[in-house]
Amino acid sequence: MSGLGWIFASGCGGGAAAGDAAQPEAPPAPNPTPAPDPPPASSDESLIVRLTLTSPRALSAVPYAVAQPLRQGDLPERSLVVASDTQCTVLSRWRDGSARLVLLAGRCPAGAGQEHTVALRRGIPQPDAGSLAPVDLRQTGAVAEFEFDGGRVSWQADDWLSPHSTVVLGHWMSSWRYRRAFPGDAHLVAWLEVRCHRGGEVEVLPWLENGFLRVAAPGARSGRVRFRLAGLLRFEQDLQLLNHQRAVLAGPDGLTHWLGTPHVVRPRHDVDYLMATRLVPRYRVPAAVSTKLLSRLATRYTPLERAGYPLGMGAAGYDPSIGLLPEWDVAYLVTRADPRAFDAVMIQACAAGRYGTHFRDESTQAPALPSAYPSLVLDGASAGLTSSGASSRDQYTPAATGPVPPAFATSHHPSIGYMAYLLTGWHYFAEEVQFVALANHFKQTDTTRDGSRGLLLSQAGANTTRGAAWAMRTLAQAVAVTPPDDPLHAELTAVIDANVDHHHERYARANHNALGLVQPYSNYNGTQDPWTSASWMDDFFTAAWGYLKDLQVCSPAQTAALDAFLAWKYRSVVGRLGGSGTASFGYPWAAQYTLPYAPSARADWSGAGPWYTHWGEVARAMKLPTEVESGAALDSGYPTSATGYWGNLLPALAYAVDHGAEGAAAAWQRVQSAANFAQQAAAYTDDPVWGVIPR
Repeated sequence: MSGLGWIFASGCGGGAAAGDAAQPEAPPAPNPTPAPDPPPASSDESLIVRLTLTSPRALSAVPYAVAQPLRQGDLPERSLVVASDTQCTVLSRWRDGSARLVLLAGRCPAGAGQEHTVALRRGIPQPDAGSLAPVDLRQTGAVAEFEFDGGRVSWQADDWLSPHSTVVLGHWMSSWRYRRAFPGDAHLVAWLEVRCHRGGEVEVLPWLENGFLRVAAPGARSGRVRFRLAGLLRFEQDLQLLNHQRAVLAGPDGLTHWLGTPHVVRPRHDVDYLMATRLVPRYRVPAAVSTKLLSRLATRYTPLERAGYPLGMGAAGYDPSIGLLPEWDVAYLVTRADPRAFDAVMIQACAAGRYGTHFRDESTQAPALPSAYPSLVLDGASAGLTSSGASSRDQYTPAATGPVPPAFATSHHPSIGYMAYLLTGWHYFAEEVQFVALANHFKQTDTTRDGSRGLLLSQAGANTTRGAAWAMRTLAQAVAVTPPDDPLHAELTAVIDANVDHHHERYARANHNALGLVQPYSNYNGTQDPWTSASWMDDFFTAAWGYLKDLQVCSPAQTAALDAFLAWKYRSVVGRLGGSGTASFGYPWAAQYTLPYAPSARADWSGAGPWYTHWGEVARAMKLPTEVESGAALDSGYPTSATGYWGNLLPALAYAVDHGAEGAAAAWQRVQSAANFAQQAAAYTDDPVWGVIPR
């Protein structure tokens, strides 16, 4: 699955059903996923999309490799892309077999300037000219060497003939991964992801990893690290690599190394098309790029440093890392692929190596399969994983010694590595998504997650409702980036299916509370009536499941159950955005910190209640009016802020509209027509994370 190189420009800125009793009818399913958005008007019917390559230097005869996400159906299973002198490799597919993500590789034409456009068209491909093989890499004479704390590993000559795994094979570029353990160290491993281009150019992404699943006595490794390529020192730094961290050996001005002349190539994707693929939400794109936004983005990479991640993951309040996508990923979309935003996406994806989430199965040298360890629980305390659970069979990963990595909280963790993989196709980033998804899985109590089924429950205090939302988001992204022939794809899909089945049975099929609220992890009112909890967390949960539907990551057999669950779930956001009437909750007050979920603190969340009959009862319990004039201003929840509770609500509402939930379009219209909504909409220019809009 993998070659693009990039250099930073310095200074640029289980719940049960009702037994054998007859089940109430499930609520109507939402409309099926809408057909893909129509392509931009073009006289060339074979054109799919154009991709621009940019460089501060001339692109004349420069090799490139870059990923391109595709809409479902744009490249059917047995169709191929024709692009002048370009190799196209499918990395992942939509459920119907059409390409979801492709890797393009080739060479810019001689005489090209600082910009080159690659046009993807359907057609008859050129005859296969044969793929580059490891022998071609050997013939370049490349020599790669790691030194760390007195240990040394290297590759040269025939060493290149035995890669650990093949990533991509092609005429213009082939890619492999190589690994070597440091002599005398049971934990420390050197890794290379190598892209060999036709003509002899070689690009290398090197990293050190200190993260096995069950090898005894994990701990910190410290020393002077050096990386050499072709005998030249490319990286040198004092490094303390803590347990279950990994560090890309590059920076501060670049993240890969070239054999010979480095090539500065950045992609500029068509962000309207990228958002239309549904692999990312649709965001408001302002007319002008925000200098405030760009000024906050990371510009230089140093291994294991924080970059834009929070000082303490899990702290209360807004943080730009939290959302369906973090601020740096959203910035690439809303700035129309500004090169500074691209650099920030890459820096953040590499900086995530600082977290102790990298548990590689030493028996397979791959991320661990849930089915292989149904009762295993991570020793999270020594890895910095907050709120880790317990194993009913006393099966834990070995406790680590030495300093603890920075705190990683499921409840606040950002999307990590996903956007970087969509833009570049480096397998390193796909694996980063997988590692995070599996850390969220294995840190849970085995009985809570139901073993290998991997349930992500909104009521589990170790997750919290928002943690279940973000973990589901990351899990769905991991399925989307994992190739169908990877054993992990089937495993993670099974986990998605188990969650769909559980939530459908507990809520939709059992005709649970009429408000569409999943069980929260606590009653903010303690033992007092009513049962009160954070509706903004529930909005995170709704949005994450709507995003999951767009990614098409459950099995076809579970689609109907997912749709029925979402039809029920969307009531939670649509119902709070009503107009006038005794059964309505007035839309101006929809964004609250907390809301009554049930009239009694003793409500039985297995389904019995008691429950409110409709959202109008909730409004009256809060002493809010149920009669609202059209165009009334939004109230409460920081209505003109881009980072308040109204922002938290909008992604959930946008997916409800996209999926045809009952009343969603009218609810969206009420919000749009509010007297002060324009102020909120303008605020997303500088703070775009919650600026998700319907398609």
